[in-house]
Amino acid sequence: MLFQTWDFLVFFLVVLALYAALRRTRLRLAVLLAASYIFYAWWYLRFLVFLGIVTTADYLFGRGIAVTEGRRKKVLLWGSCLVNLSLLGAFKYLGFLTENLQNLLALCHIQWEAPEFDWLLPVGLSFFTFKSLSYTCDVYFGKIRCERNFFLYAAYVAFFPQLVAGPIERASTLLPQLRHRMPLSGEDLAAGFSVFFTGLFKKAVLADLLALYVDRIYEDPTAAAGASLLTAAIAYSWQIYFDFAGYSDMARGVARMMGFRTILNFDNPYVSVDVRDFWRRWHISLSTWFRDYVYIPLGGSRVVKIRVWFNLMVTMLVSGLWHGAAWTFIAWGALNGLGSIVSAVFDRKNWYLRIPKLLKQIVVFVFITITWIFFRAPSFADAFAVLKGIATWSEGDEPFVLPLIPLVLVAVVWLYQLVWALRLRPLLECRAVRIAAFAAMAALFLFLGTGANTQFIYQQF
Repeated sequence: MLFQTWDFLVFFLVVLALYAALRRTRLRLAVLLAASYIFYAWWYLRFLVFLGIVTTADYLFGRGIAVTEGRRKKVLLWGSCLVNLSLLGAFKYLGFLTENLQNLLALCHIQWEAPEFDWLLPVGLSFFTFKSLSYTCDVYFGKIRCERNFFLYAAYVAFFPQLVAGPIERASTLLPQLRHRMPLSGEDLAAGFSVFFTGLFKKAVLADLLALYVDRIYEDPTAAAGASLLTAAIAYSWQIYFDFAGYSDMARGVARMMGFRTILNFDNPYVSVDVRDFWRRWHISLSTWFRDYVYIPLGGSRVVKIRVWFNLMVTMLVSGLWHGAAWTFIAWGALNGLGSIVSAVFDRKNWYLRIPKLLKQIVVFVFITITWIFFRAPSFADAFAVLKGIATWSEGDEPFVLPLIPLVLVAVVWLYQLVWALRLRPLLECRAVRIAAFAAMAALFLFLGTGANTQFIYQQF
């Protein structure tokens, strides 16, 4: 059930009406939990089994961690890690590991036929396992108290606006809102709808229009001209941003219309002045997850310089592997790790501080665009074909076609974000400008919306 479909519209209107009518009663939690499970079962009924396993296991581990001390407490935390990471490993990485083991043994002249694991990856598994795991970690480190109400905890894990593609909301911010009767107001409805429609515009107009061009070029990059490949690389940088930021905005909008305040997941990442700044702005809920549960436990920035670099690289490699079981994702993570290390070094140099901000932003965008090539390409061969075609400015078999309309819209959005980052931000926040922007998005949605109802990119992770 995609956010941009009529099915979801009917589903949400029914849920919102029931939740509003019962929000002052104890039944509000039952409505929210039932709606979340129906929303998830809509994808595939048996996926509920895995959601139930994660929810039940971490609820029990959290209760156990709260009442034990010493070694047993740490054993319970590792038990939570084992359950969540085992599910992820079985569905997401087992085939990748056995395939690479087979290739490694073949290099040693050992014949072994790897079994096929053609399992259907449960939608949103990477998101709700990390969401639930963060809860047990926070209980272990004393950041939050354990939740005694099982149904309240189940509603937290299965909260349907964020269930299949995040953001990965922390228990410290969402559980208190679920526990208390959040007020529902006309202001919430208006603000939530505005955020939701902005996300819908990003997805159904900007991301899907760019996808038409990007998908065609990446089908056979060897047949495309260098100009087409460069255009597709730039277009994909914005496609994945509009696609995922669009989903996050729609999730935030749905939650806000029900009275919940959730995390801002994207903060204009393409105005970043270095790679680390980019990761403070991109997929914020995941970036902070890796910061708190990978980078800081490794020592963070409190260790010697070479160890800080090691921590940055390991964190980004893990991030790459989280996104997908393929060497291209690991390469993408390694490149971002290298970029983060370079950023950490350059930030301390006086000459770097004197570089104009706009030039830094352009350089960061170019670097991130290069890394996205490995993220998008299905193989190293395709990724290097794209890079080679751009570097040599090759003449492909297909004529160069410029997707003018979506690129003009991208330029407008980028200019808007650059201005937003300057002192002119109050100008963009004035009522007249916001109304004009909303009207323009509505008109473009009517005339340029693809209506394809395509799946969001991050739902595959």
